[in-house]
Amino acid sequence: MGTSIARLAGRLAGVVAVVVGVTALTWLAMRVLRPAWFAGDDRSVPVQLADELRRVFLHNDLGRQWAPPQNRVAEIIRRGLPADLSLLAGATAFGVVAGTAAGTYCAARRATALARALEAAAAFFIFAPIYVVGLSLILLFGTDVALVEVGVHIPRTYVPFGESPLRWAGALLVPCVMVGLPLAALLMRLTRASVRTVLGEEYILAAGAKGLSERTVLRRHVLRAAGAPVISATGMTVNLTLTNVVVIEAVFGIPGVFGHLKTAIAYGDFPMLMGITIVGAALIAFANLAADVALERLDPRLRQ
Repeated sequence: MGTSIARLAGRLAGVVAVVVGVTALTWLAMRVLRPAWFAGDDRSVPVQLADELRRVFLHNDLGRQWAPPQNRVAEIIRRGLPADLSLLAGATAFGVVAGTAAGTYCAARRATALARALEAAAAFFIFAPIYVVGLSLILLFGTDVALVEVGVHIPRTYVPFGESPLRWAGALLVPCVMVGLPLAALLMRLTRASVRTVLGEEYILAAGAKGLSERTVLRRHVLRAAGAPVISATGMTVNLTLTNVVVIEAVFGIPGVFGHLKTAIAYGDFPMLMGITIVGAALIAFANLAADVALERLDPRLRQ
């Protein structure tokens, strides 16, 4: 138990080091590319960098936006981060569940029409621009603008969880699916290949020969053995999922931190860009930590 806690603490320290390192590199890149932003400060670069890191990580002071209305960046992050986390978590959960289920079905029932349809859908969603798909869905089924009347419309206004949990879930349902579809398509292909490989193993054939049902064999043995590549791929592709979050937040008007990216770029808003970079680095680092912990739970040999 103590060893596990020490290992987790070490990994958390590594995550913090990564976020601090990304912040420092971003600051140095801006210092080189946009020296005019730092005009008037005659201190040496190391001293300026140390002061920046101290303000950000010890005092939670990211400064104010340069773009109107010049709010505090830390406050913008505090207000917008729950929406980012909700969308990222929901999209990842959908991608993992849908991709794993579809991949397992395609591996076990490869000759069926549904398996072929799922494989075709996966090929489409891997390459289809999600902003095109998202905008198309809004035009077809969005509230007040729907071209197709089906009785159920996609909400076009985000509602905070504290205001109405049901409306919050409804507002995030389609965005989560949109963000998660490329991940689901990728994991479907990966799961299909992994399950097909595991199904040919001798111990799986022996389990079936003992009279275990196909569903039991898949759930107890096959998915456990084929799960490691899925978890690894989910962690490695979280940066791509986060990129899709940025796009979908703009399409559906979700007030997350990343919704400020376009304005920050247009205004050359250094404090806001730094805040967005820190949030993105932290989300990616913690997601990969979660994937590593899940892998160790799945395969205890990795703890050695």
